[in-house]
Amino acid sequence: PMAAEARLEDILEQNIAIAAHHLMIIGRQVRTSFDKIVDLLAMDVEGNLAIIELKRDKTYRDIVSQVLDYGSWVRALRDEDVARIFHDYLARWHTDRQATSLNEDFCARFKVKAMPEELNGDHELIIVAGSLDPSTERIVTSLAEPHDVNINAVFFRFFRDGDREYLSRVWLREPSAVAAEPGDDTGAGAWNGE
Repeated sequence: PMAAEARLEDILEQNIAIAAHHLMIIGRQVRTSFDKIVDLLAMDVEGNLAIIELKRDKTYRDIVSQVLDYGSWVRALRDEDVARIFHDYLARWHTDRQATSLNEDFCARFKVKAMPEELNGDHELIIVAGSLDPSTERIVTSLAEPHDVNINAVFFRFFRDGDREYLSRVWLREPSAVAAEPGDDTGAGAWNGE
């Protein structure tokens, strides 16, 4: 396992395409209205939000209730809340980019001319973990398939070879085919199905 969950968070925050090529990060360590912390908050090309909750080792079913709880908070976010979260994210984690607006970053990331008029029409829940216990896997699968909850899990394995570090990933369920951009390359290869 990785030495710290924060290390995985650093890696994904720098290049979210490793986990989900269709997203851009808009928040890190985001405090909810009920005083909990969302590890990473992201957005897709349609302006929908994605909660990314990280656990570096095996994850138990409490994580499902945690991301569902975060989802209930995200549902209520208005456009101005999303813009504030992005502004706070740049102010805390990327001071060199503080003058960048959400619209500018969004258009550059997704290679579009404008953001959608309305944000946060839907949301996605992503659990990032070393592994899930069987109960959690059953719950995630059940919520996703018969109940149409947009929830998934991605598993990372960490490898070290001398001074080199490697990450491998596999999804619990095949990711939905969400386009990251209308036809342009985002710098990350398409998911290869493995």
